[in-house]
Formats: sequence, C-alpha cells, structure tokens
Amino acid sequence: MLSFRFKLVAYFSLLVLVPLIAGFFGVRDVVRQSETRRVDAELVAAARAAQATYRGTVARSVAGASTFARGAAFQRALLHRDIPALRALLAPHPDLTLQVGERTIGRAPAPAARRVEVVARGKRIGTLLVSVPLGAATLQRIVHGAGLAADQRLVAVQGARAVGSDGTRGAVTVPRSSPAYVSFAGHRFRAAVTRLGIGRGELLVAVPRSDIDDPVSRLEKRLALGLLGVLILIALAAFLEGRSIVRTVGELAAAANAIARGRLHRRVPVRGRDELAQLGIAFNEMAEQLEARLKEVELERKRLRDATLRFGEGLGASNDIDQLLRVIVESAVDATDATGGTVTGPSGETFSWGTLEAGPERIEWPLLAGRESFGKLVLVGEEFGADDLETAALLCGHAAVALENARLHRIVERQALVDGLTGLANRRHTEEALAVEIARIARAQSGQMALVLLDVDRFKSVNDRYGHPSGDIVLRTMARILDASVREVDTAGRWGGEEFALILAGTDLAGGTQLAERIRQAIETTPVVLDDGTELRITASFGVASLPPTTSSEELLAAADEALYAAKETGRNRVVASGDTFAVAPE
Repeated sequence: MLSFRFKLVAYFSLLVLVPLIAGFFGVRDVVRQSETRRVDAELVAAARAAQATYRGTVARSVAGASTFARGAAFQRALLHRDIPALRALLAPHPDLTLQVGERTIGRAPAPAARRVEVVARGKRIGTLLVSVPLGAATLQRIVHGAGLAADQRLVAVQGARAVGSDGTRGAVTVPRSSPAYVSFAGHRFRAAVTRLGIGRGELLVAVPRSDIDDPVSRLEKRLALGLLGVLILIALAAFLEGRSIVRTVGELAAAANAIARGRLHRRVPVRGRDELAQLGIAFNEMAEQLEARLKEVELERKRLRDATLRFGEGLGASNDIDQLLRVIVESAVDATDATGGTVTGPSGETFSWGTLEAGPERIEWPLLAGRESFGKLVLVGEEFGADDLETAALLCGHAAVALENARLHRIVERQALVDGLTGLANRRHTEEALAVEIARIARAQSGQMALVLLDVDRFKSVNDRYGHPSGDIVLRTMARILDASVREVDTAGRWGGEEFALILAGTDLAGGTQLAERIRQAIETTPVVLDDGTELRITASFGVASLPPTTSSEELLAAADEALYAAKETGRNRVVASGDTFAVAPE
C-alpha cells in the first residue's frame, strides 16, 4: 500500500499533469494546423502553376498544329487525298490526328482533344485534333516548367486511372474539397487539386504526409521532455512538503489502530493550532465518547440479539403470511421496547401484540419491498430513540423481504401447475387432476367421468406460413374457448404442443361428446385475429372416452387417444367417441 507521502506526490502531480497534457495537445494541434496551412498554401500555388504550365503546353501544341495545317505540302497532300504522304507528314507529330470525313489518320485522339480546322481556298478540307497526353513525360515537363519543389509530386487523374510524374501508376479518389489527404500507390499524401477542363481530368500536386507529421513529431518530443521536467520538480516539492505532516498522520493512525483493538484509553498528542491539531483534539473527544457509549452498547446488544434471533427464526420458519405477520409485530415490540404494536397485512388482516393504549408516542412504518406494499407496522410506547427507530426500520425491511418471498413462493407454486403460454393447467397438473378424479371414483365405487383429447388441425401449416408467434395466438385463443366452456369442477389443460385435454367430472360418454361438439363449433366459428389484423379460421379434432367402461387412467387415455386418431383419419374437424364402434358427431 502506498504511503500518504507518495499519495500526496501523486495527487499534486495529477493536478499539474491534466493542464499540462491539455496544453501539450493544444500546442500540438496549433502547430499541426499551422504546418498544414503552410503546406496547403504551397500546394495551391504549385497547382495553379502546374495548371498554367499545362495550358501553355496545350496552347503551344495548338499553335504548332495551326502552323502545320497551313503548310503547302500538307494541304496539297490533303487536297489530293494522298494518304501515304499524309501519314508521313503526321509521323513526326504524335500529338496530331487528322480527320477527313469519316476517316482518321494518325494516333487515336484523346477524348478532349483541341480541334484545328484545315482551310484551303476558302474551304474546310479537314480537321486536326491536338492531344496532349497526360503521361509521365508530359508531367515531368510540367514539373520543370512550373518549378515544383523536390518533395512535390505531380499526379494526373483521368477517370479511374492515375499516373505520377515519377511513373507511378494506381488509383486515387479525387477529394471534393481541396487541399485534402489522398491515398496513392500505397502512401498518404496531402494534395491540392486543379481541374484542366471538361473531360481532361485533374492534376494533383501532392507532398508526403510526413512533410507535415515530421515537424509536429519533433515538437511533440521537445514538449514531452519539458513536461517530464516539470512533473519531476512538482513531485519533488510535494514529497518534501509531505514529510512535515506524515509524522502527525502516523500518530493518528497508530492511535486509531489502538482504539480499533479495544484500547479506548489511547490518546494522541496535540501540537500547534493548525488543522492537524484540531483533528487530534476531535480524535481524543471521539475516544472519550466511545468509552462512554461502550457500556450502553453492551447492555443494548443482548436485548437486540435476542429479539433479532427470534425474528430471524420466525421469518425463516414459514412461508405462511399470517404466521410471518405475528412474528413481525412481536419481534418489533420486543426490539424497540415498545408497549404494544399492530401490523396490517397486504389483504387487510391485522395482528396486535402488547398494550396499545399505554404509550403516548406512536410511530408507523410501511412494509415495502421494491414497489410492492405488504401493509404497515404501528408501534406505541413511552419514547422512541434514534436507535429504536433504526431498529424498527431495519426489521420492517427484513419483514417486507420475507413477505415478498412468501408471495413469490405462492406464485412459483401456481406456475408449477399452470402452462405459461395458455394459462391452462400444464401436463403435470392435468395428470394429477386425472389421477385424483379416478381415485375419487374408486373410493366411492360409483360415479363417472369423461376425458376429451383435442388437437388443432393443421397447426404446423399455421406456424410455417404465419410464424410461431401467430401459432401462439392460435393456442391462446383455443385456451380461452376451452376455459369458457368447462365448469369449475372440470379441468382444462394443455396436454402438449397443440394438444389439449378436458377432464369432466361426473360426466358420461354422451355428455362429454355433446360438450366436445359445442366446443368444436365454437372453435370453427371463432376467428383468430393475428397481430397484423389477419383473421384465421381454425378447426380441431376431438376424441372422447369415459370411465367406466375403462377402469384405469392408462385405459382411459388410450381410448381417448385412439378416438382422436380416428377423428384425424376420418377427415378432421369432428368429434369421435370411444366405444365398440366409433360414433362420429355431425359436422
């Protein structure tokens, strides 16, 4: 663990480090912006010079083409359509292309070549196309003509192709704003763009990014060294200053450790009148008060220990809310030394303990667990101190948690018996209800019951076409129809997947068949509305069996399942009752 002296050094160093770092990055950004502006100004000037040089080159080529067009030999060959002579005359001029009607003589012209009309005897006899290709040789001439610096590179961009003045080729994306950073031939450059005219492409005058980064990097190194020196000086000053207060702090720490080990008679010497001396005085007063309070705490501890133990045992012993409420009021009265108390439960049940009319002071706490309210606790007594209030509030907090646990226990018990999607009894609960009903008939040696198994027709096609969320809506609609169709003594449960079961107490085979037919008709006529507003029409097949004639749950389930299978096989959307012969209910 670091000593206070070193923490003090670190603290003062941090106080200085933050503004120094901010200044460091601020100066660096200013220098970078300044260096970038300087380079941008040079690039813009060089781009304008390169543009002017290129235009001058084009102008000279056009002037030369005009002179060439007026040559007597050229015009004579052109008038006589002497193609070999024309080719010979054009050979020394690779930047010229002759167009005579639909015929082209010479190299293929550039897309934006300049046109020079050839006129003889007052009549146009042909057209010379002047092309100045932006190749490496042309770019070198522009570099020398424009007086570009040694670190400046000239790049010509025509469509998706780019070529540099040093012969490098590649692709480059012309920035919308200029100057800007671009990537070319695997390197980053700062470039200024100049347009050469419609269809002629662009010229980029670029310098490596290092021309900007290198001066900034050198400045960063100098600033970092200066920052390190300042930090060392500040850390040394803080270290020397900390030595003057470490001794007093050490004495306070030693006395605090002694008191923590139970030696409350320990005091610290007080020297001077500064803040550390005031801290020593306050520390000694605290030690005296601790000694006085120790005896009171020991007496109170035993009473609270007994009450808390009884309270904890009561809360953990039961999930019965009535029993928990009794334990809460009894423990709160004992722990706060109240004369009596009353607790009101979440359903309005009330339990009292002690004498409620004896004390003039009355305090009340709500029993809250999160946003859930479980009632309130009221205590009556002669006088309640701060410790009593704190103890009662603590007990109420634990009591609310215990009541919440009891509520959750009831919810979990219910969830263990209910299907989460449909709200009907789950498979386990349905099997238990079936077993209970069969056992009741067996004990009475009389009575009857019917079992109905039903299955949604073509449920897989609903899931495949509309999705599983729509299938869930179908199942919930089925569950609502079933729940509304049975009595309270009956059990409607989800047997599994899209299959449901109805346990009908005191109902014979005919009665079960009639109920199944009513439910079948209700399902057939009830539209299922999906989330997007689509209405589906669904049907279900039913199998009905009864006890007797079956004698066990296995026989009853097998008979109902066989009847359900028969309903599916004979066309679906029907009710089939189990028996020696299958009775199919009318559709």
